[in-house]
Amino acid sequence: MKIQQASVLIPDPCNNPLAYYAIRCLKKANSEFKINVIVSSDQVSDENEWLYFYKHSAYIDSLVISKNRMNSIKYLDEVIRTIETQGINIIFPASEESFKFVSKYRDKLSKLCRVVALPSEENLDTAFDKWKLHLLLKKHNILTPETVLLKEIENISQFNYTVILKPVDGSGGKNIQKFESLEEENFQALCNYPNDAYIVQKYVPGHDIGCSVLCQDGQVLAYTIQQQLGLTKGFTPKIDKLKFVHDSAVIDIVTKTMNVLKWNGVANLDLRYNSQTGQINVIEINPRFWQSLMGSLSVGVNFPYILYLLSNNISFEKISYKEQYYAKFHRFIQDAFNGSLEYSLSDTNVKYFLSDPSGILHFLFYKLIKQKLLQNMKSIFSLQSQKLQNVK
Repeated sequence: MKIQQASVLIPDPCNNPLAYYAIRCLKKANSEFKINVIVSSDQVSDENEWLYFYKHSAYIDSLVISKNRMNSIKYLDEVIRTIETQGINIIFPASEESFKFVSKYRDKLSKLCRVVALPSEENLDTAFDKWKLHLLLKKHNILTPETVLLKEIENISQFNYTVILKPVDGSGGKNIQKFESLEEENFQALCNYPNDAYIVQKYVPGHDIGCSVLCQDGQVLAYTIQQQLGLTKGFTPKIDKLKFVHDSAVIDIVTKTMNVLKWNGVANLDLRYNSQTGQINVIEINPRFWQSLMGSLSVGVNFPYILYLLSNNISFEKISYKEQYYAKFHRFIQDAFNGSLEYSLSDTNVKYFLSDPSGILHFLFYKLIKQKLLQNMKSIFSLQSQKLQNVK
């Protein structure tokens, strides 16, 4: 169903591609969407490659560069002013920071335009907080790894198994460490951490599974399940190659989890298949859009667009998706050379890459120049260090 032109406002910290992925999906569904983006000063600088990209993308109709931080009242004032001057119909967050911002000010914003479907502020906070989520899952007997707050550990001898240390509020695998056991030496080092902000979680042997959903009052209306086939460094997810699959065990535990939260809107769940027990564990929930969003689009599920429809009370038919691979172009080349290619070029991001040449070329050119400058600075610094050593 094609709808009439609408003006969408996306508040964005301009530090990752999630907003751009959402924009591409919206424009794919309806090229007449007017896309307005307002970035915050948290990331605004001449060195910001995403800001440079936004300025040249063919998919962004209006770009406002705010001098204020996203969590400030002044930024809110600019958002309100943009809504009024640009005739915004709906405010549409994409990243973690923007979902928090829109949720915090949803009452004020909803008086000026529509706000996308969101979970309650309490449940959104629970999803962002790994400790609160763990307590909720345990309360409702939803399988999740054994977890304790770092500050509550008194006897480390109980941790004679592999554990994961992770921040309570974090994403993208940042600041996560794995320990074969919490020996005295490791534990003493961990005591220097701000321990009220970290959890210790039992490591689950096996492999990761992702599930992306769109929900209404806890009911899953659309979803995709994806396996990550890329090699990972540490705990940062590698999404250069995915396989979209159907798995009843996954969707069963996801459905139960989202029902407990009475979830509204989108979310991406990280799950873990336990190779020893064959069970699925819920690891965490990302209450925002996700890095594999274009992969979901490629197999037939346009999450940003159906979120737009849901938020505007526009009905849509049940959506299914194809079981197939999705990969980035460099992974396609790699698989082609090593003889492990199981998919075609049409199953890659090339089709999206080529349709926004101005933005992509400016982005890559700027990134190349930035890397060259950094290399030159390192060379100069190294040379100066050698000279100083020679003087000594």
